[in-house]
Amino acid sequence: MRSRRVEERAADILALWEARKDISLEELRIALAEAGLTISVAGLHRFFARRGMTRKKRLGMPSSKTAPTS
Repeated sequence: MRSRRVEERAADILALWEARKDISLEELRIALAEAGLTISVAGLHRFFARRGMTRKKRLGMPSSKTAPTS
């Protein structure tokens, strides 16, 4: 089971996330690779989904009420 290897390093993953909660999944993946854990962005997404944690970054400002954003 591939997720077992990730679950064994859950403390490392969560510690990196706690240190910088605004980190993107790609940035987290790179930091984990430097620490010796190779994991995909999709694998990280599943890791957080199993814990009911959302990793979607939010916009820093509220959307414009006068003009459509896209």
